[in-house]
Amino acid sequence: MKSLFAKLIFAFMVAGLLSACATFQPVPPFSPVDIDAGGHALKKQNAVFILDASASMEEGSPQYKKFDQAKALLENMAKTMPANMPVQTEVRSFGHDPKFSSAITELLDDMGAFNRKDMTTALAGISKAGGTSPMETAIDAAGEDLDGASGNTAMIIVSDGKNMGSAPVAAAAALKEKMGDSLCIYTVLVGDDAAGQKLMDAVAEAGGCGFATTGDALMDGAAMAGFITKVFIGDAIDSDGDGVGDMMDKCPGTPAGVKVDAAGCPLDSDKDGVPDYLDKCPGTPAGTKVDSTGCPITVLDSSKDEWSFHDILFDVNKAVIKPVSFGTLDAIVQALQQRPRLTVRIEGHTDITGSHAYNMDLSKRRAKAVVDYLVNKGIASSRLTSEGYGPDRPIADNNTKEGRALNRRVNLVKTN
Repeated sequence: MKSLFAKLIFAFMVAGLLSACATFQPVPPFSPVDIDAGGHALKKQNAVFILDASASMEEGSPQYKKFDQAKALLENMAKTMPANMPVQTEVRSFGHDPKFSSAITELLDDMGAFNRKDMTTALAGISKAGGTSPMETAIDAAGEDLDGASGNTAMIIVSDGKNMGSAPVAAAAALKEKMGDSLCIYTVLVGDDAAGQKLMDAVAEAGGCGFATTGDALMDGAAMAGFITKVFIGDAIDSDGDGVGDMMDKCPGTPAGVKVDAAGCPLDSDKDGVPDYLDKCPGTPAGTKVDSTGCPITVLDSSKDEWSFHDILFDVNKAVIKPVSFGTLDAIVQALQQRPRLTVRIEGHTDITGSHAYNMDLSKRRAKAVVDYLVNKGIASSRLTSEGYGPDRPIADNNTKEGRALNRRVNLVKTN
């Protein structure tokens, strides 16, 4: 009997020594993957990181010491978050080896603008875990830290979930009730304790809009980048509401309702350089030079509604067009062909030489002669009307030779 008792004592001593001398693999090096958050909305404006520093974290996970892995995970989060991300952060711990702190929760890095160096330095300052596991106290304290904070908050808890009972779940639920939709809780389990996993899942669920994951799932750079993106990075910002995010939008400030292409630029169906919503002459043939309204640069300037021609000349006292005028008239034909929707009134004007009745009749016949020329060149008669105003609408002084020359003219006036 004494021999059996001695053997049992020896076995317990050996087990204790083996436990005391247990060694774990070092946490592997981490290569962060850059996150380009430019042009994206920020889903969270505050982040609270909570580290479990209780005694059970000195155990294996199984290949790493859980505490080493938990610290590494938080450090890796800091390395992965964009350095210029405008988020307020703090780091809090709970548990503690008495040599580090007698407090059951400590603020390792107080709330302030995210600073990667400050966060990693704060984590480096706590080297050993110990004590009890009052996660609920850390959650309550973090809630007080957040009093007065504006915007949305991510609470990220890294723990093994062991030896905690249901108090952390109740604390998470109470804080969620207090903060509402502005709080999401994310839990990261280290270790493989089934009860711990169940607790961590429940804490995340109490947060309503967060989720639970494991440390082992976040050990490589791509996975950590995915986690940070899900927690913090929102949809692409689309300031002009055209359906293309600002980061990809090559034409910011597009007016509301304007159809755009994949680059966020207004559609230009005829490829004339003027977007459809500004194009007064859609369907311009390829290669045609256009003005700012998308209309061909012709003798009929599309920025105007009336055009005067002093070089459409007629035989004296007749409505017979001189051949020297054919070039100008052909240019008008081309302009009307390039603007198939344009309708115009052809107006004839004279100076005061001769009787009023004669000039009225002459101006009408000359305007009609221009209409006939255009129709013979293929312009639909339905697009053209004519009128003669004789000397009634002078634009210059009829008492001078120069003025009378200006008053003898043919006008085209837009009618649609």
